[in-house]
Amino acid sequence: MDYSPAQPAPRKALVAAPERFSAARMTADVGQLAGAGMAGRGLGTTELAAASRWIADRFESAGLQPGGEANGWFQTWEQPVEQLGRTVTLNNVVGILPGSDPKLAGESLVIGAHYDHFGRGEYADHETGRGRLHPGADDNASGVAVMLELARSLEGKPRPRTLVFVAFTAEETGRLGSRHYVQHAGDYPVDRVIAMLNLDTVGRLEDRALVLFGTGTAEEWVHIFRGAGYVTGVPIRTVADDFGSSDQTSFIEAGIPAVQFFGGTHADIHRPGDTLERLDTAGLVKVARVLSEVTDH
Repeated sequence: MDYSPAQPAPRKALVAAPERFSAARMTADVGQLAGAGMAGRGLGTTELAAASRWIADRFESAGLQPGGEANGWFQTWEQPVEQLGRTVTLNNVVGILPGSDPKLAGESLVIGAHYDHFGRGEYADHETGRGRLHPGADDNASGVAVMLELARSLEGKPRPRTLVFVAFTAEETGRLGSRHYVQHAGDYPVDRVIAMLNLDTVGRLEDRALVLFGTGTAEEWVHIFRGAGYVTGVPIRTVADDFGSSDQTSFIEAGIPAVQFFGGTHADIHRPGDTLERLDTAGLVKVARVLSEVTDH
């Protein structure tokens, strides 16, 4: 006689919480930025300028306020770029969700993602693929898409502390965009930034744990992300060092606790194979859940 415990058939929950984040919407955003029309979003190109305007439109649609210069969406400046051998015009895109607590006026949490990539590989860190389109779907259209999705989810729901959303330019050529932001933060200067959350290469999570680089920059990070993992059910691996890997480093150098959300390495990073078709769309939702939980905290 078999005395093994009975195994009831799996059942759906009688009431399921609605999903706040849309995989389809984020996939469409990645497709827009990584599509042929954006030509790899190379620095100094008309396509990268078009990408900045597209992001500004999405910020406006999400109900953010312009946070750039002259009450606009952009921080614009000219700077020599060694990899290109010339001076180019650069644009960060900045959107603000003002805080509701007057006691916290001037304080901010920065949420960022870089939107530039390698174009057709002219200045990529490898010789293979020169002249071929580098779509940059994972690196870093995915990070921009998750950032936009969080902004949409917060429309009409101000937080006590101001949230500053920044799409950084020129990350691939030495973090020029985030370095500039730290030096010219305007109404929300770096000495009033409590933390920075950076989304870079989060589009191929699959069955891996979400990696957080830079959690050694504040003793609270490990506990915050432990709680976020518990609430969202997303496995999380915290790494104390940030390895100088992305725009969070510019904030860390300025004394601001900052972390990078990272979905994991693969053979297509900085290569022509970083395409929309290889995106893990369900993983984007997982990343958005963790980002939202940490932002709320």
